[in-house]
Amino acid sequence: MKFSDLIFNESIKRSLSELKYATATPVQEQTIPLMITGHNVICKSHTGSGKTLAFGIPLSDRLLTRKSGGVLILGPTRELVVQVKEEIGKLNRHTGLRVYSVYGGHGIGDEIGALKRGVNILAATPGRLLDHFKRRSLNPRIFDTVVLDEADRMLDMGFIDDIKKILEMVKPSSVHLFSATLDGKVAKLIHQYIPQYKEVILEEEIVGKNILEKHVQLRSSEKLSELMKILQMAGKSRVLVFVSTKNYVDMLTEKLISEGVSVMGIHGDKSQKYRELALDDFKKNKAQVLVATDVAARGLQIDDIEFVVNYDVARDADTHKHRIGRTGRMGKTGYAITFVSDEDGLPKSRGRSGSRRPQRSFSSSRNKPFNRNRDGSNRSDDDRGPRKPFNRSGSRSSEGSRDRDRSSFSSRSDSRRSDDRSSSSMGRKPFTRGFRRDSRR
Repeated sequence: MKFSDLIFNESIKRSLSELKYATATPVQEQTIPLMITGHNVICKSHTGSGKTLAFGIPLSDRLLTRKSGGVLILGPTRELVVQVKEEIGKLNRHTGLRVYSVYGGHGIGDEIGALKRGVNILAATPGRLLDHFKRRSLNPRIFDTVVLDEADRMLDMGFIDDIKKILEMVKPSSVHLFSATLDGKVAKLIHQYIPQYKEVILEEEIVGKNILEKHVQLRSSEKLSELMKILQMAGKSRVLVFVSTKNYVDMLTEKLISEGVSVMGIHGDKSQKYRELALDDFKKNKAQVLVATDVAARGLQIDDIEFVVNYDVARDADTHKHRIGRTGRMGKTGYAITFVSDEDGLPKSRGRSGSRRPQRSFSSSRNKPFNRNRDGSNRSDDDRGPRKPFNRSGSRSSEGSRDRDRSSFSSRSDSRRSDDRSSSSMGRKPFTRGFRRDSRR
């Protein structure tokens, strides 16, 4: 369904047209009419489903038609609330609605000044919001609508008491909830605070629908060299690289800089200001590569991330899902590459009791191992000889060779067995072959 076929404010439609958003995703198509007509909505939605616009459009419309007095959006992380604020702010570039965000990790003074000027839609982390309520810099009763975004993550992070306290102080007439799961603690929260609601359940998992995924088995010493191949193939496309620790972010960033790559790194110990600048550089293509810990796995709304590289294997299947969900968004094709070394195992899925159990594959039992290098060798980084310097775009190859590489991507599962590794490199599929479409849907 086209956005033009849905009934809501024309100024918002103008913004959508300028943003090149023409077709509503399934979650948007189902959610927007329900929220515009005043229903509470409980939505089981996944990363990349377009849920921010799904609630941002109708709630903005209700404010403009004076059916709502103020909207409060709660999210689990600073990154998420900033992205929500930016996305909804773009929607309202022609409406005059004031959209703002508050979160910890930086001084509260500027936030107090901005809140005094008035706010219509506020995205906030629970802790910082309670700080403002305590300081009386924000009146909780100006909001009559609350959105609990990524509710499962907020509860996993221990925000249940803060959420209850906020809901009791705000006393909203409408509460909407978006979550990847609707059982356990989330179900209890719904029962207590949202007695009447319409349910939107996406039977088809969005993560993986447009993602071509590949595992590369290799030694730890070969990871950097393999990453450089991917960057060469990516050309000017954005590449998001996930590592397991903060130290690894700093170490890999330094190595890539020494190779002439335009790169930024973010993790929890970086200042909020630095992280915002790094994300801004990545969005504006000032940096081709962003290296991150899982602090960036949810909440990032960066257009056109074509490649996600799991430099280190995710700790579990859910984290892996949210990592690769940064690519293949809004109907576009993305590529997810996971390095699996001798020290790593495949991500494990969590049982109901919270314990972890092995999982044969986080996508498909058809997944087969990949050759470590294009020539079938196991040479380390230092054995490969001198590298060609990067050109200004960050690529060692010409545009023509990149086009040939890109055209050889395949969504078919790699059917080669592990004993094929010792075979000659003659007739071997190019590096870009072996991608398979994620089957988790």
